[in-house]
Amino acid sequence: MTSKSLLSTLVLLAATLGACGNYSNEDLEYMNAIPARDDMSANMPRSNLLPANEAELSRDTHAVVKAFNGALDFLTAADTIRTYQPTTRITDGRIWGPVPTDDHPGWQWRFRMTRAPAAPEMFSYWFEIEPIGGTEADWIPFINGSFVTTGGARRGMGHFFMGADDLRNAGYGIGPDGDGNVFKSLDVMYSTAAYPISVSMVLVLYPKGDLTNMVTITYHYEQQANGQAGMEFEGTDSTTGASLGVASRWLATGRGVAEATAKDGTGAGTTWTECWDDSFHSVYDNKPWAIAPALVTTGDPALCPEIPSL
Repeated sequence: MTSKSLLSTLVLLAATLGACGNYSNEDLEYMNAIPARDDMSANMPRSNLLPANEAELSRDTHAVVKAFNGALDFLTAADTIRTYQPTTRITDGRIWGPVPTDDHPGWQWRFRMTRAPAAPEMFSYWFEIEPIGGTEADWIPFINGSFVTTGGARRGMGHFFMGADDLRNAGYGIGPDGDGNVFKSLDVMYSTAAYPISVSMVLVLYPKGDLTNMVTITYHYEQQANGQAGMEFEGTDSTTGASLGVASRWLATGRGVAEATAKDGTGAGTTWTECWDDSFHSVYDNKPWAIAPALVTTGDPALCPEIPSL
């Protein structure tokens, strides 16, 4: 996906931007308003080797957590930018770059931030790309976002949008991911102000590179200070093809429960519940639309963990 391309454009940071150190207090305030990957990544425990007979909804949740975190890979680039002094300090703002991209010859990027003079807790930022030699009007936004600090490093509420269509239309090549899907946009709203931390994400792809068609994937993640967490997402039942709305919750040990409600097809309107232990083995499974010879219910509901909604 585009995140790997974005990361590769930062290879020249160490050679181009100033060395670390000599930050002013105001520099630090700007840098702490840049999203940090660790603050927003979903954390679901994993054994070193998940069992072959892992609970089905646990396996689905692990896969979604991996995809969710993969969509945030570009924040590693923001973490890299944060380690370098800004290239330019302006009134109520900071600029990093411009820096030539190493994977797209003839292009350059910059990252700039501003804060509202009348409300210094409010920050806005842009990651932009343009052909080398272009004018100020030629900068194309790739990422734009905002953050309102509520006190404490990287504590607050934020939003960012990453869109690739304008870059693609300008001739900046963006290739498909490993499945042949092409990135269109990522829209994220998050809060790190207090627990539970929350992240809502809408990812849009062009399936198999078909720019006339779009697939939208939505996620919502929350995490408490004690490691208890939950993920809501949409999926598909592997046996019936029904669309599912899934809400998974788990403890810091890994033990968890998920409810999947069928939105259409077989079992529409009914809910499948599965619970798993710390090793991710199913301990209770109730799938009302199970097809014989599969059992509708297995295990003991008393073994399900008590996890209140977040």
